[in-house]
Amino acid sequence: MSKGNNKPFPIRYPIVKDPDILGGIPVIEGTRVPARLLSDLLNRGYPEKIIISEYPSLDLRKIKAFISLMGESLNASFQTI
Repeated sequence: MSKGNNKPFPIRYPIVKDPDILGGIPVIEGTRVPARLLSDLLNRGYPEKIIISEYPSLDLRKIKAFISLMGESLNASFQTI
Protein backbone atom coordinates (compact mmCIF):
# COMPACT_ATOMS: atom_id res chain seq x y z
CA MET A 1 0.00 0.00 0.00
CA SER A 2 1.44 3.33 -0.99
CA LYS A 3 1.85 6.10 1.53
CA GLY A 4 -0.57 8.99 1.28
CA ASN A 5 -3.24 6.85 -0.34
CA ASN A 6 -6.60 8.62 -0.07
CA LYS A 7 -8.79 5.73 -1.25
CA PRO A 8 -11.97 5.13 0.73
CA PHE A 9 -11.44 2.76 3.62
CA PRO A 10 -12.03 -0.80 2.38
CA ILE A 11 -14.64 -2.31 4.64
CA ARG A 12 -13.50 -5.89 3.94
CA TYR A 13 -9.77 -5.49 4.60
CA PRO A 14 -9.20 -3.08 7.49
CA ILE A 15 -5.89 -4.66 8.54
CA VAL A 16 -2.62 -4.14 6.71
CA LYS A 17 0.89 -5.45 7.24
CA ASP A 18 3.70 -3.25 5.93
CA PRO A 19 7.36 -3.62 6.91
CA ASP A 20 7.62 0.19 6.95
CA ILE A 21 4.89 0.52 9.60
CA LEU A 22 5.74 -0.76 13.10
CA GLY A 23 8.14 -3.28 11.62
CA GLY A 24 5.39 -5.23 9.86
CA ILE A 25 3.05 -5.68 12.82
CA PRO A 26 -0.54 -5.85 11.51
CA VAL A 27 -2.20 -2.45 11.96
CA ILE A 28 -5.53 -0.84 11.19
CA GLU A 29 -5.23 0.61 7.68
CA GLY A 30 -4.36 4.30 7.63
CA THR A 31 -3.09 4.22 11.23
CA ARG A 32 -0.21 2.97 13.33
CA VAL A 33 -2.64 1.28 15.73
CA PRO A 34 -1.84 -2.44 16.04
CA ALA A 35 -4.80 -4.69 15.25
CA ARG A 36 -4.02 -6.69 18.38
CA LEU A 37 -4.32 -3.55 20.53
CA LEU A 38 -7.72 -2.69 19.08
CA SER A 39 -8.85 -6.27 19.59
CA ASP A 40 -7.73 -6.18 23.23
CA LEU A 41 -9.47 -2.85 23.88
CA LEU A 42 -12.73 -4.08 22.39
CA ASN A 43 -12.55 -7.37 24.27
CA ARG A 44 -12.07 -5.44 27.52
CA GLY A 45 -15.23 -3.47 26.79
CA TYR A 46 -13.76 -0.06 25.98
CA PRO A 47 -16.37 2.09 24.21
CA GLU A 48 -15.56 3.25 20.69
CA LYS A 49 -15.70 6.89 21.81
CA ILE A 50 -12.92 6.30 24.34
CA ILE A 51 -10.80 4.36 21.84
CA ILE A 52 -11.17 7.13 19.26
CA SER A 53 -10.28 9.80 21.83
CA GLU A 54 -7.09 7.93 22.73
CA TYR A 55 -6.23 6.95 19.13
CA PRO A 56 -7.48 9.81 16.91
CA SER A 57 -6.24 8.15 13.72
CA LEU A 58 -9.07 5.66 14.25
CA ASP A 59 -12.66 6.51 13.49
CA LEU A 60 -15.94 4.69 13.99
CA ARG A 61 -15.94 3.41 10.41
CA LYS A 62 -12.53 1.75 10.83
CA ILE A 63 -13.52 0.22 14.16
CA LYS A 64 -16.77 -1.15 12.73
CA ALA A 65 -14.90 -2.59 9.73
CA PHE A 66 -12.44 -4.27 12.11
CA ILE A 67 -15.27 -5.72 14.23
CA SER A 68 -16.99 -6.98 11.10
CA LEU A 69 -13.82 -8.63 9.81
CA MET A 70 -13.09 -10.26 13.15
CA GLY A 71 -16.65 -11.47 13.45
CA GLU A 72 -16.52 -13.03 10.00
CA SER A 73 -12.96 -14.34 10.06
CA LEU A 74 -12.67 -15.58 13.60
CA ASN A 75 -16.32 -16.10 14.47
CA ALA A 76 -15.63 -13.66 17.30
CA SER A 77 -18.23 -11.55 18.96
CA PHE A 78 -17.44 -8.05 20.19
CA GLN A 79 -19.92 -5.99 22.13
CA THR A 80 -19.99 -2.42 20.90
CA ILE A 81 -21.26 0.53 22.85
